[in-house]
Amino acid sequence: MSENDSATILIADDHPLFREALQRVASEVFADHAFFEVDSCDKAVAAIDDDNLELIFLDLNMPGMDGFNGLMSLRNAAPSVPIIVVSATEDVGTVREAITYGASGFIPKSLSKDEMVAAVRLVLDGGVYTPPTAIGGGQRQAIRVDMKLAESISQLSHQQRIVLQMLVSGRPNKQIAYELNIVESTVKAHVSAILRKLKVHSRTQAVIKAGKILSQMNDQSARPSM
Repeated sequence: MSENDSATILIADDHPLFREALQRVASEVFADHAFFEVDSCDKAVAAIDDDNLELIFLDLNMPGMDGFNGLMSLRNAAPSVPIIVVSATEDVGTVREAITYGASGFIPKSLSKDEMVAAVRLVLDGGVYTPPTAIGGGQRQAIRVDMKLAESISQLSHQQRIVLQMLVSGRPNKQIAYELNIVESTVKAHVSAILRKLKVHSRTQAVIKAGKILSQMNDQSARPSM
């Protein structure tokens, strides 16, 4: 899988045309990304070896899935990576079970591209997407915790806030290390500390959640005191 600093999206589906469709969806969300495609559950589990893995698309009817056992295997192999189930069914019971067994979202293959993009953004923002046909479904908005997140950002060290700003601007670890004149392992340590303090599981989630608030905090700190 990918060895650079770009986000890696794992697409596990045995239909090539739909894998291509999911690539187009993910490309609307991730500016810097690499795709890894598999067509069976065993291959999907074997592919969980990339620190940059940000998202998994999972077809429930793919070979080797054995009901929800495949989903549980992937959840155990990648406990902190969001898994979005993609399926031709919109059965309420199936949707509920998928979420129960660890999926972060359930996208019917009948959705439009724009609807899928919105669903992926919601999941990356910490929400759970279920289709409108499911009871209580629809694009359920993630619980907003802006004040808590702002407090978490304020607790970052000066160097960590600089690194976070660079993450928000899209810089990879190597460039951050070069610009700050530090080794790349130090950057990775800062990123790990940032994720822990912000209570997120990936740099993409940190960027999505922190970008707007960090900008607001910087605007406020730049204002002259009375």
